[in-house]
Amino acid sequence: MAIKENEPLAFTYEFSFVESDIKWPSRWDAYLKMEGAKVHWFSILNSLMVITFLAGIVLVIFLRTVRRDLTRYEELDKEAQAQMNEELSGWKLVVGDVFRAPRNPSLLCVMVGNGVQILGMAVVTILFAALGFMSPASRGTLITGMLFFYMILGIAAGYVAVRMWRTIFCGDHKGWVSVSWRVACFFPGIAFFILTTLNFLLWGSHSTGAIPFSLFVILILLWFCISVPLTLVGGYFGARAPHIEYPVRTNQIPREIPAQRYPSWLLVLGAGTLPFGTLFIELFFIMSSIWMGRVYYVFGFLFIVLTLLVVVCAEVSLVLTYMHLCVEDWKWWWKSFFASGSVAIYIFLYSINYLVFDLKSLSGPVSATLYLGYSLFMVLAIMLATGTVGFLSSFWFVHYLFSSVKLD
Repeated sequence: MAIKENEPLAFTYEFSFVESDIKWPSRWDAYLKMEGAKVHWFSILNSLMVITFLAGIVLVIFLRTVRRDLTRYEELDKEAQAQMNEELSGWKLVVGDVFRAPRNPSLLCVMVGNGVQILGMAVVTILFAALGFMSPASRGTLITGMLFFYMILGIAAGYVAVRMWRTIFCGDHKGWVSVSWRVACFFPGIAFFILTTLNFLLWGSHSTGAIPFSLFVILILLWFCISVPLTLVGGYFGARAPHIEYPVRTNQIPREIPAQRYPSWLLVLGAGTLPFGTLFIELFFIMSSIWMGRVYYVFGFLFIVLTLLVVVCAEVSLVLTYMHLCVEDWKWWWKSFFASGSVAIYIFLYSINYLVFDLKSLSGPVSATLYLGYSLFMVLAIMLATGTVGFLSSFWFVHYLFSSVKLD
């Protein structure tokens, strides 16, 4: 039968509704099966191999090198010790400079405080999400939880920053309020600047994804009415807590650092490749969930990867700090921070690679600018968190190392 042009076509259809036997709380279980779970396990196995390799190096440093030298030194009498002091080499030569205050010590303390706050927020948020308290079925729960934990952990940020600041300045109580204020405003201020700039781009392009002005006001109120006071409270307790005593005295005249065969910062930048190798596979899934609308619900894997990342950052920074001390380079403070924090550089380069080869659907320079702006914000947070892990582990190592030997 031929159908004439512009003649209406009548047809009928029917359907039937069959009630599913899947319960409402279990409707996300299909995503938990994760057909690509083998990839996540491969990433974890790869990270465990890196950790095992670094742990072996750390054990060699502690058991064969440090312990051997300390045992040999303790078995000598005073005259032999005095003669041995004249023949010292390696890390023992920098005993009078190893705890010399670094450049910009206040900035280092502020960044460490912010790193503690960001790392604590990430650990608690991912743990709660892995336990099922923050389901993707409840839209916005994850972001709300991150903001809540970040503000609460301002107490820890102020405490760590002020106590570290007092340790560097040998117990000085003055100025802890200024340090606490800078901790409360450093990372949030940078984040506010980035988000405001990107939001102006969205407003200029008449995008519906722009953050409303009322939400900006709410965020500012939460910042200054909750986060800043809690950081000041943490700084107050940090100022009252006893500062960490150095095990050795610092000489008045700094020791000259011998010329190195390779630039020390080259090793620092290269150290970030190992932490990046721990998380780059999981990073692909996270980027896909953020920018390509895919569902990410494997927070258990993410928590394991985060734990492995913390361990790798600590081991990398510890090994690199020991290498610098062995070549009589006593300026380890900032280098220990950026040894693990340099992983952020590789994450940013990976973000650019993801933009070029995977996000081909982005149209126009505004979309690319938004992507790079948010990536820069993420990279800054990762740098502070991983750098803090490296610095605190190196500080503990150096303190333990020089407190175990008595050198005059």
